[in-house]
Amino acid sequence: MAKPADHDVLIAGAGIVGASIAWHLAEAGLRVAVADAVGPAAAASGASDGAVSVASKKPGVMARLATGSLLYTRDLAARGLLAAAFAARPSYVFGAGAAEMGAIDALIAKLAELAGPVRVLSDGGAGLLPGTGPGVERLLVLAGEGHMPGHKAVRAYLAHPRITRLWPAALAGFEADDAGVTVDLGAQRLRAGILIAALGVSTPEIFSGLPVIPRAGQLLVTDAGPQGALPGALTAAAYLLAKTNGPGREALPPVVIDPLATGQFLIGSSREDHGDNTRVDFETLRRLLGRSTSAFPALAARRVIRAFAGIRAAVPDGLPIVGPLPGTARVILATGFEGDGICLSALIGREVAAMARGEGPAPDWADDLARLSPARFGAVQPGPMA
Repeated sequence: MAKPADHDVLIAGAGIVGASIAWHLAEAGLRVAVADAVGPAAAASGASDGAVSVASKKPGVMARLATGSLLYTRDLAARGLLAAAFAARPSYVFGAGAAEMGAIDALIAKLAELAGPVRVLSDGGAGLLPGTGPGVERLLVLAGEGHMPGHKAVRAYLAHPRITRLWPAALAGFEADDAGVTVDLGAQRLRAGILIAALGVSTPEIFSGLPVIPRAGQLLVTDAGPQGALPGALTAAAYLLAKTNGPGREALPPVVIDPLATGQFLIGSSREDHGDNTRVDFETLRRLLGRSTSAFPALAARRVIRAFAGIRAAVPDGLPIVGPLPGTARVILATGFEGDGICLSALIGREVAAMARGEGPAPDWADDLARLSPARFGAVQPGPMA
C-alpha cells in the first residue's frame, strides 16, 4: 500500500510561476508545499525587470496569453493580493532605422488584432517623451501595461497560510505511481498527490529530454536620482526583433531602460546562449550603455553601481513548457518562460492549478495551452531517483 500523501501538491521551484501556482492551489483548499534549492525568487524572478507587458511578447500564443494574464493580474491587484506588487504604468517603444521601424509597425498591427487592454496612445518622434535624445527616430507611447517586481509578487503569493515552505531543498528525483509521487529532496523524502516542476534552468537535471537552455543577459543598475524622470520602461524595437528572429536583430542592441521605484535605472539586456551568470561582458555592456544614453541622454549623468548577468530558462521554439508529463498526470511541468514569466505568471498559475485539481483548462485558453504541452517533444525520460 502506498504511503499517504504528506501534501496534496508539492511544487519544485519558488520563482514567480511556482509561487502563483502554489497560491491558487492553497486558495482552493489544498495542502501545498513549495521546495526550492535556494529560496524564493532566487533566480530569474528576482533579477527581472518586472514588466507586465503584452507589447514585448511574440505574436500569436504568447501575446494572447499575455493579454489574458495582464487582465487577471490587474484583477488580483484590485482584490488586494498583488496590490503592493503591481502598478499600472505607460510604456514606450523606440526605434531607429528600417528594421526597427518595421518592428514598430508589426507591434501596432499585433495590438490592433488582440483588441485587448494595451493600446497605442501616440506614434511619432522623440518629442512625445521629454528627455529622449538623437537615438530616438520614432516613439510609440502605449497605455495599459504595468510593472510588478518579481520578488514582491513571489512574497505576496507565498504568504498564504496553507503553503509549507521548504528551502534550501533541491529536487533530486521522484517516482510516480497510480496513487501519487514520492519526491526526493535530498535530506528528506516526501509523498505528494501531484508534483509540479517549475524548475527554470534546472529542468534538464531532472527531465533530460526537455530542451530548456540557460540564456544569459547582461544588466546594469545606476545610482539613484530624481524619481519620475522616466514614467515607464523605454524599450528598443530591437528587443522585439530579438524575440521574433526578424531581420536586423543583430544591428542594434535590444536595450530596455527601466525606471525603478528607488530612482535608479535597470538597463538590459542581451540574449546569450552560454548561460553563465558569472560572465560579465563589458563590451556588451558598453553597447547597451551607448544605446541607452543616445535614447535617454540624462543617463550619462548617472553612475553604474552594479553590473551583472541574469539567467533565463529558454526553449528553442520560443514557447514555455506547461502541462502534464507524457505518461503520467501526476507530474506537471511549468518551465521555460525565459523573460515572460512575470507577465504570464498569474494566468499560468491559475490554469496549472486547475490541471492539478483534475480540471480542464478554461475554454478561452485550451488551444493555446495545448501548444505549450511537453508532449510536443515526444517521450520525456525523467532522471531516476537515488
